[in-house]
Amino acid sequence: MSGPDRGGLHPDPDDPNEPRPDPATWTPLLTATASSTALACYRDALRLDGSVRAGVVRDLADYYEFTDDQVVHRCVHWEEWSTEEWLSEERSTADAINDFYRTTRSWSFDLLWFAYLQAEMYRYPVSAAIATSLAERGRVSGRHLDFGCGVGVTSQMFSRLGFESEMADISTSMLDFAQFRTRRRAESIRSIDLNDEAIQAGQYDVVTAIDTLVHIPDLERVLCELHAAIAPGGRLFANFAVRPRTAENSQFLYDDELPLRRMIQRVGFEQRRRLDGMITEYERVEPTGWRHLARRARTAVALSPLRPIAKNARARVRSALRR
Repeated sequence: MSGPDRGGLHPDPDDPNEPRPDPATWTPLLTATASSTALACYRDALRLDGSVRAGVVRDLADYYEFTDDQVVHRCVHWEEWSTEEWLSEERSTADAINDFYRTTRSWSFDLLWFAYLQAEMYRYPVSAAIATSLAERGRVSGRHLDFGCGVGVTSQMFSRLGFESEMADISTSMLDFAQFRTRRRAESIRSIDLNDEAIQAGQYDVVTAIDTLVHIPDLERVLCELHAAIAPGGRLFANFAVRPRTAENSQFLYDDELPLRRMIQRVGFEQRRRLDGMITEYERVEPTGWRHLARRARTAVALSPLRPIAKNARARVRSALRR
């Protein structure tokens, strides 16, 4: 089962040749998530009057004025369309990159179809797994922010679970679509257009940033803003879906995870757990004092690019001594 990092064609569950989800391969957390209230809320956030698939297709067809068949084709072939959008302008500056996200249409099709795949367990249901892991530890309410919310499904789920949720994105086009989706479901979820409004300090108990951080040019500044936005002891769930630099991956601005993991620790986020290797839970800590310096030193060793070389060298020495 694939996680957040994906590329190429999306599968179509209606294709009889598409392999079906296999519960025998699931982890304990994934098994718990499959039958959780969180995943039920996630599915319901996608429905209108019928199935999950019908709700997804209807939203896109009504908003973008496509036929159902055109919607499915554009969802499956989203990456080709996204590459065309990216290459339509020169993208060497932060403003030009941000312009892509402000205006993209292809990503609404990508993200809503990917939500459908997660809801039906064809892809790892990251948002529902986060909520399930929180519920297992008794955290079932509070203030939530979905940073880089895309089409808004994660905020819908958290809101239905009892959190006070807000959704934020730089993409005006996707925020408009997310608002269309929530309005037609009679949901009231506050949206923040990051082009015009900053997130407020000290407001949130849980922040999700799923498949978001690798698309941000000035990442350290944004991480500092997220740190300020989270209340003491609050949690950030984030991943670094780095990709090798190719034409199809041009929107992914980083190809090495280690510097990003060092950066997030430096600004004041301490890793607490990794959920099936798909997403990392960080606790907000103060980036001052000797404790923070000790954490930074430990992280510098743990995340050093030389560590695999050193481990291999030690293994060779031990092997030589055993001869």
